[in-house]
Amino acid sequence: MIRRFFTLPDLRLKPKPGKNEHKMYRVSVAYVSAVNTISPARNRSLTLMLILGSLCLGNPSLAQDGSRWFQIEVSIFSNEAPADRLGERWQADRTLLAYPENLRRLDQLSDLLLLEEMKFPSTDTPLGDVVAPAAEPSLQQITRELILAMGPRPLRPAHADKPFRFYDLARDAYLNLPASTSDFQQTNQVLRRSGDHRLLFHGLWRQAVVAETDASPIYINGGLQYGQQHELQGSITIRFNDNADRVVVDANLWLAEFGLVPTADNNWTLPPVPTGAGIQIDSPPADEPSLDYTVTRVFQFTQSRDMRSREFHYLDHPAMGLVILVKPYEVPPVPLADIDFQ
Repeated sequence: MIRRFFTLPDLRLKPKPGKNEHKMYRVSVAYVSAVNTISPARNRSLTLMLILGSLCLGNPSLAQDGSRWFQIEVSIFSNEAPADRLGERWQADRTLLAYPENLRRLDQLSDLLLLEEMKFPSTDTPLGDVVAPAAEPSLQQITRELILAMGPRPLRPAHADKPFRFYDLARDAYLNLPASTSDFQQTNQVLRRSGDHRLLFHGLWRQAVVAETDASPIYINGGLQYGQQHELQGSITIRFNDNADRVVVDANLWLAEFGLVPTADNNWTLPPVPTGAGIQIDSPPADEPSLDYTVTRVFQFTQSRDMRSREFHYLDHPAMGLVILVKPYEVPPVPLADIDFQ
């Protein structure tokens, strides 16, 4: 049976940023050869530039503690074409769906603040205690006074036992960064406008990449929510290969279809959502009616890929696709406090 899969050219992605990296050595040799034909002053300048350039390219992702950091960006999308989804079939009794151990989630900037409490005062707090009674309070005034009165507090129970601190966008690992810093903005826009695909998950974070035995799988969920489950769930692990010269992505995902009418084939059972490492079960919105959904079909996605840095990589599947980009990241040193001892 012939199937058509979603391919990278369909996304109109930009050319691979790292495709000319293998030419760098030959170009440097050519420059060194040409230096001998240049004046001594320019010769010294070019030689210094080449030395500095080689130092910068040697290991730009090496942190002060010796760990090697990378920036990872992932987009996962569904393939909505029925012909492609029906091309393969997964059987419930032969498909193992499970979360790995030591699972963690990506931290979110929204974890810092109780946004809903900051928008509106509580019903048991007199309005005059938070705003001046002389004027009609505005939403900005209420928000400002509430922030000053109670300060930011952790949103999730998993952070309740930790002292409050703001996230460091440049140095914190496993922090989902703002979309404004994304290299996938064009790719995601094409996916959102496509009638054949839906963007289910997008993540952008930095981390120290380690060996497989020390790597921490990252919890993934996305798409529509049915009760406490989502269409897309599973995990992604970023690690080194055995030689520690390539970054590897291990994708352990599944895409579920839900329905309200039980059938003879929907004997699927999804694993419960883990609640450790800051993972919190998302409750359905209160204004939605409580419905008893059943899983009618599941598409399992288990793939591993050795990756070159600074190149787009695409993992193919009849029901979904994954685009990933990894590139070295240099963790900036912590700035020293400017203290005047005089």
